[in-house]
Amino acid sequence: MNSKNRLRLSPTDIAPVHAAVTELADHAFGLADRIAESVARALAGRTTPRRADLAPVEPLVLPVLGDGRQPVQGAGFVAAPEILQDAEWWLEWFARDPDGRPQRLVTHSEPQAIGFYDYEHLPWFVVPRDTGHRHVTGPYVDYLCTEEYTLTFTVPVVVGDRFCGVGGADIAVKNAEQALLPALRAAGPRIGVVNDFGRILSSNSGRHLCGDLLEGVSFDTLPPEQRVGDLPLAVVALD
Repeated sequence: MNSKNRLRLSPTDIAPVHAAVTELADHAFGLADRIAESVARALAGRTTPRRADLAPVEPLVLPVLGDGRQPVQGAGFVAAPEILQDAEWWLEWFARDPDGRPQRLVTHSEPQAIGFYDYEHLPWFVVPRDTGHRHVTGPYVDYLCTEEYTLTFTVPVVVGDRFCGVGGADIAVKNAEQALLPALRAAGPRIGVVNDFGRILSSNSGRHLCGDLLEGVSFDTLPPEQRVGDLPLAVVALD
């Protein structure tokens, strides 16, 4: 079944789910934007920026991660290679540990090191860099931080005309589902939220789980009203 043959959803089914997805995204992007703005101010006018210049990130992020009611489980700034003088690659990133406490993420920042985390070619970095626009990546398994299905929301950080990296925030899919399920369950037909590859984020069907690939979804040909703004997410019928 191709996307043209799928049940066309009514506005009453779509609108509440759209609103729930948008609210979740706005929450994550709001933090990512604040991080990006603080980093841009800190780096402006500095010809040789260093890791110490990223100090404004921590006080922005820790209060959010320390609030267990917040869906964000990690956030920070990821530097473009060779932007910082004292670290060719760097993640100024913080995440909740298994006990719910915010901690600095420690990664191997030297390309020669075993376990080096090469983020330069990952979608959450590449899309904001190449397009200048915000992006949401996932659901994917975050092997670096939590080993859970995750959504990563990122925005570009540009100083002058130079791309300096991305500000971002992670939301665990289990937290995203808690936010989306009331609207999904209230819908009449079986529906789900999918990304631009047709991979399911959440649905009101026990047969369609997070991470499943929904066959027959052509994201580019979906009716505009089913797509969630400028995000690579859409609401689709599962039947």
